[in-house]
Amino acid sequence: MQVIRFTNQHHNEPTYGCVINNQVRLLKGDPFTYYTIEEVVGSLDQVNLLPPCVPSKVIGLASNYIGATGVTENMKEPLIFVKPASSICGPFDDIICPFENAKAWGETELGIVIGKKTKSVSKQEAPESIFGYLCANDVTVDNIESRDHHLARAKGADTFCPIGPWIDTQFKPADAMISGWQNKRLIRQATLDKRIWQDSDIVHFLSQWMTLEVGDVIITGTPPRVVEKTYLNHGDIFEVEIAGLGRLKNRFLYQALL
Repeated sequence: MQVIRFTNQHHNEPTYGCVINNQVRLLKGDPFTYYTIEEVVGSLDQVNLLPPCVPSKVIGLASNYIGATGVTENMKEPLIFVKPASSICGPFDDIICPFENAKAWGETELGIVIGKKTKSVSKQEAPESIFGYLCANDVTVDNIESRDHHLARAKGADTFCPIGPWIDTQFKPADAMISGWQNKRLIRQATLDKRIWQDSDIVHFLSQWMTLEVGDVIITGTPPRVVEKTYLNHGDIFEVEIAGLGRLKNRFLYQALL
């Protein structure tokens, strides 16, 4: 099932729905616990897609693909950072950079959505905590005074984490292709099986020291670049595509130029 949150002319408040054959049907209840599928409210192009969940936090992994920047042979555990819930924006929203002179870039990622409160689970138990998957863009800027760009200033600004377009509860990552496009130019690409830490590893590891709440999103790293490092310019379009899952398309803007 493809779970969305949306508004339209009849639903002014964020509303859960699902997409079936390009038609949006209303979901009554909580998609994470109990729900019923109700009437058709329109086609997909007739609704405004919102972030498909409201996480308490976004947990990110860095250097998680073979060949990605920062990967070493003796990595003992994932490199973890956190983006605030306020960094979330929708699958087609503008990304607004508040840092006038900062160099910014997009990072194409698979996101795991947690379906139940999770603490101290084994690798075997971990799949039971995964509600579904979505596409994500881990927008990042160079930090001030050459500080680590996994810190909050580089990762945590409002709109720095587009997600969507839906949560797919039946998607199987396997070896699906993940790609990043900037102004229709391919800049990042790999298959999901090239991730060093896979989904069960990630949920198990995080749950040993962090409580994962319903709706939390874990972004699982960006694939290596296939061209030279490319920064975002005002007005650029960055797209995230995961085969069989979905696509994000967001415009990047510097706040000072608006």
